[in-house]
Amino acid sequence: MKEILKFGKKRKIAAAIVAVVLIAGIVIVKGMLVSSDAAMTEAAAIKQDLTKYYSFSGNIEPSDVQYVVATSNEPVKTFYVKEGDKVQVGDLLYEIDSNTMQSTMTTANMNLSNAKTNYSANKLDYERKKSLYEIGGVTLEELQSAQNALSSAQNQVTQTQANYQQAQKQYEDTRCYAEVSGEISKIYVDENDSINQGASIMDIVNYDNLEISIKIDEYDLSEVSEGMEAEVSIEAIGKTVIGTISAIARGASVENGVSYFDTTVTLPQDSDIRVGLSAEVKIITQSAKGAVTVPIMAVTYNGANAYVKRYDDSGSLENVQVIVGINNGTDIEIKNGLNEGDKIAYINTSSSDNSQMGAGPMGGPPQGGGAKGGLQGGRNSGSGAAQ
Repeated sequence: MKEILKFGKKRKIAAAIVAVVLIAGIVIVKGMLVSSDAAMTEAAAIKQDLTKYYSFSGNIEPSDVQYVVATSNEPVKTFYVKEGDKVQVGDLLYEIDSNTMQSTMTTANMNLSNAKTNYSANKLDYERKKSLYEIGGVTLEELQSAQNALSSAQNQVTQTQANYQQAQKQYEDTRCYAEVSGEISKIYVDENDSINQGASIMDIVNYDNLEISIKIDEYDLSEVSEGMEAEVSIEAIGKTVIGTISAIARGASVENGVSYFDTTVTLPQDSDIRVGLSAEVKIITQSAKGAVTVPIMAVTYNGANAYVKRYDDSGSLENVQVIVGINNGTDIEIKNGLNEGDKIAYINTSSSDNSQMGAGPMGGPPQGGGAKGGLQGGRNSGSGAAQ
């Protein structure tokens, strides 16, 4: 009998513990629900124009530039231009003392003339001895000697011809001409200064044809093509202009395992734009006019299906499946499933990135990409892909 009473006390104690645990669980769950409700943000589906774009950073560069360097050790005798002058292709820029080059070319021309005369004489001698050999007038050794002399004379002509062409080129280089049209931006030496071959003489820059070089990674390449417009913002002068993608490299450079393609954006003529200024380039790839949109964090995913929490007529939240379109990193297009003015709610916390940014509890569909870094690229705010 004592044993039975003892057993009954144990059961009462166990029941009391279970009751406490259940009550604690209810309190915890209620607290979680309250916490979730407290973190919910309400919003309404609105209509607006939406764009998807990629943004990059770069510096303004000239598309046409000539870096003039010394082709010999001779100093500049006379400059025909000064810094700031405008020149056209073919204009004479400067000349160096041509006396030495003229003398060298004259000597080389004389040597070439003598070599040609010697070759002609040896050719006649060989042909004469060849005819005599056929009738037994000279020996085979004499014929071979004439042939060797002719071959040597031919080599001499070839060598002196090369020497003359080199001397002629050096003489022509005593006068330097503009190869691009533009402005003399810098002259590095004065007349009669001592210089070495390869030293910088001057720079010519065409400020009317400016461009920006950016890098587009392999993941975004399919959305960018030559001929597309690019919005170029130059903060230093407070100006935004519309450029054009004029070239995309066919070969890539690899950085940190990602392939980047050098891309050129040509700028319109504008006297305010200066070489070297930094700029932001925005390439719009998709747009939606008057789209029904919600905050991008309001969309969650279950596999490939997208959902939002919408208030029904009774004021209760319900999961509604939607079809999403492009996004600009903040708002996302709802192609189907919501109407303008529908009230929704979502958890607005940075710790819920998986559900808010399209990953979903089971992994949402990939959302496309902006420029993914690199020397001149940066992730943009228009990283959503049309579904």
